[in-house]
Amino acid sequence: MKRLLRLTTDNIRQRRRQYSISSTVDHRRMTELLKKEYEIKKFKHAYTMGKEESTLPSKNANMTADEEFKTLEGLGYTSPDKVFINNELNLQNIEVYGFDYDYTLANYTENLSVAIYKFLCEILVDVFKYPKQIKDFKFDPDFAIRGLHYDFNNGWLMKIDNMANIQLNTVHVGREPITDVNEVIEYHKGRHIPPEYLNNSMFQLSDLFSIPQTTLLSDVIQYFRDHNMSFHPRYLSDDVNHAARILHTGAHGIGGTLHMEVMKDISKYLERAPKLVGYLETLKKNGKKTFLLTNSTLSFISKGMGYLTSSDDWRDLFDCVIVNARKPEFYRSYRPFRIAHEPNWDSVLRFEPGQIYQGGNIKDFERLTGWKGQRVLYFGDHIYSDLVDASIQHGWHTGAIIHELAKEIEIRNQPCYRHKLSWLLNLERLLNEAQSWSKDHCTDELNKLLSEWRSERNEVRIQLKSAFNEHFGSMFRTYQNPSFFANKIQKFADIYMANITNLDNLSLDYVFYPNRTYLPHERLVEEIVDSGQIKHISE
Repeated sequence: MKRLLRLTTDNIRQRRRQYSISSTVDHRRMTELLKKEYEIKKFKHAYTMGKEESTLPSKNANMTADEEFKTLEGLGYTSPDKVFINNELNLQNIEVYGFDYDYTLANYTENLSVAIYKFLCEILVDVFKYPKQIKDFKFDPDFAIRGLHYDFNNGWLMKIDNMANIQLNTVHVGREPITDVNEVIEYHKGRHIPPEYLNNSMFQLSDLFSIPQTTLLSDVIQYFRDHNMSFHPRYLSDDVNHAARILHTGAHGIGGTLHMEVMKDISKYLERAPKLVGYLETLKKNGKKTFLLTNSTLSFISKGMGYLTSSDDWRDLFDCVIVNARKPEFYRSYRPFRIAHEPNWDSVLRFEPGQIYQGGNIKDFERLTGWKGQRVLYFGDHIYSDLVDASIQHGWHTGAIIHELAKEIEIRNQPCYRHKLSWLLNLERLLNEAQSWSKDHCTDELNKLLSEWRSERNEVRIQLKSAFNEHFGSMFRTYQNPSFFANKIQKFADIYMANITNLDNLSLDYVFYPNRTYLPHERLVEEIVDSGQIKHISE
């Protein structure tokens, strides 16, 4: 069957070449050949799809998850337990491992987002005097994703790509897609957002805490629109952001309602981490230094780490613990360290074993510990608070913990997604091929065929987008380009993964080698060379 399909496709290409050099070329016949190639590719795609599904190994009850994914790896399936590489990194050179707390060591259940949304509704009504009906709003976990941008001036929520181009079918105002994308194009004079506008008139949702906050902002905008209430999008955004600061830090910046709620019922909000202690102990046993650097309060961290480790002695897992760090200011300011356990006004001249500190700055941290530069590997979930300054200003190696990555990998592993993606790539190759002929063989029939294929391509792209999130798609991709969020991960994180304990599968002298990145003009030759289809000239 494969040989028959290959021969048929080769015959069609040979006949097209004959038409291309003929002085009496039959334009209609050329269009028919393109249609035939489409039909063959579609048939071949369906044949391959059926063959793949028939060769998938049946699930073995005795297989571990790791063994199952090793079996599937040869079929192009990706394990959510992998560590992914952006930049070469030799763990043998890493002497110090540092960790953020929230969504790095600690992962939260969906109950936390529900609670954040509920408390924010109450603050808007009770403190900022918003309509009391807002207290009846319910959190929708399927609306927003991390990495979106909110436009202060227009109230638009959208996803943009690594080149700051807008993915037009993700632009929402309130909970509704914008009715006329030409309004967006006209406002920005195209799809591109200039850097000045991006920096001054938009903000990005950079962590998982921001998802319920953004969902509420969209719900409030929708409510105001539905009730014909006059508003400026910036005022609503400022109020929701102010409410979030009250919720997270309290009136005096030392821990707000959210921390108290979580500590009241820790098992409701915090996921167990059965592998965490083993991983941290492995680091210590192998002579590595470890530190915890977090913006959260000591009482909150102590309660959470005690739950995660099932021990009150969690402090022994770290050589240094710093709370209330106020990142990213920690990397830029000269604020001094202070002992966290009790009222204390003395200067911190050295880090004492067993002591916990708060505040501080990276210059004093490096001076007091001697830990600096590329001997340090620091992990966090927030690009801007955790990774950017640590990486580019201070030379630390960095790792991003992206909780949602496991779910995205699971979706990409599904046969229905893989087949749709395969067909999209086939369609795009056909379109490129047909367009290359359209200059010399332009007919109404060919133009109609191109229009049909473009429409089908748009339909398949929407289906692929909706597989991740109906409104905004994947947090890592805007069709063919990486998203703005993914671009920052590529730039500021040497490695990334769904869970910190994914590293426990690797030795401490492991070297991460990234895949070679091809520029468009390099791809054809280098991929063929890499596949072994071209031998060296000397051979």
